[in-house]
Amino acid sequence: MKVILSGGGTGGHIYPALAIGEALKKRVPDVDILYVGKKDSMEEELTEKYGIRFAPVHIQGFPRKKLNKESVVTMMELFRGLHDAGNILKDFRADVVIGTGGYVCAPIVLKAQRKGIKTVIQEQNAYPGKTNRLLAKHVDLIAYSFEEAKKYFPNHVSMLYTGNPIRSSFKKVHREEAKERLGYASEKPLVLSFGGSGGQESTNDAVIEIMNSHETLPFHLVHITGKEHYEGFLKRMPDVDKDSYTVLDYSHQIPEYLAVAELVVASSSAMTLAEISAMHLPSILIPKAYTAGNHQYHNAMSYQRAHAAEVIEESELNGALLLETMESLLNDEKRSKAMGKAAYSLINPRGTEEIVESILRIVES
Repeated sequence: MKVILSGGGTGGHIYPALAIGEALKKRVPDVDILYVGKKDSMEEELTEKYGIRFAPVHIQGFPRKKLNKESVVTMMELFRGLHDAGNILKDFRADVVIGTGGYVCAPIVLKAQRKGIKTVIQEQNAYPGKTNRLLAKHVDLIAYSFEEAKKYFPNHVSMLYTGNPIRSSFKKVHREEAKERLGYASEKPLVLSFGGSGGQESTNDAVIEIMNSHETLPFHLVHITGKEHYEGFLKRMPDVDKDSYTVLDYSHQIPEYLAVAELVVASSSAMTLAEISAMHLPSILIPKAYTAGNHQYHNAMSYQRAHAAEVIEESELNGALLLETMESLLNDEKRSKAMGKAAYSLINPRGTEEIVESILRIVES
């Protein structure tokens, strides 16, 4: 069985594809997987780390404004990407192509549809992205993760509500083992703060405010700035207690940090929510205001309605409010546990397996 995975731009599109690939390998040991994405991208970096073959296509993001010079360049890149995709499909002869969103997957899924190859898309968010809404018209299956997303897809297409696919690494890490891997010996409760794979300026600013007013904390805050914000953050960062703060640019040890954490502060990308939920964790969500379709806001509201998270919008965010909310949750064990339990109820622990089972049925049909 030959499978193409594609999705990119952010970790929120890449990690679901990797989780599906991981589950496919367990179910079909001799499966041949190729990942298609943009050259010199996060998806190329991560697929190398996970030992998956990678093939590049030309593509760039769709502009959000009306027709302009950038739109013309984007269309030219899309045509080049479709040509690349045609060559990949000719050489690889895939049985199915699986797209997990982001403009990166558009050329290979579109070309596969034109060639009559089976296609599947997986949508992470409560408000589907532009690419998946475009591709949905001709796919063989849509796997979606929030009930709110269903109404945005065409009724004639087969749909499956699964929740987001989660990598097995989030199900295997034990707290004490995670502490050892991280070298975390503090007796303080750990709070993990991060703004997705690229970081979040508003949260970085709020953490700097906290540092300026509180050299020490009653908990240990591990804050991940995002690679492009890291140097600027360090320049603004005051001297603080090392037993109260750890600052990182990026981490491949999110499963370990989540296993140790008692609270998470995060943007509300769908995959972040799924991973927090899988670990039964309470969270403070700060939806990024500039995401396509404001999808992070819709994701966060879904969790707030279920009493699974506190939400602070970027327009309201400041250091004092963030610290107050963190301390309030850390000091209320009963509420925190109820929040983590509610978060876990919003995911499907078998979601990844259900997606794989459906993919196999499509290929065999």
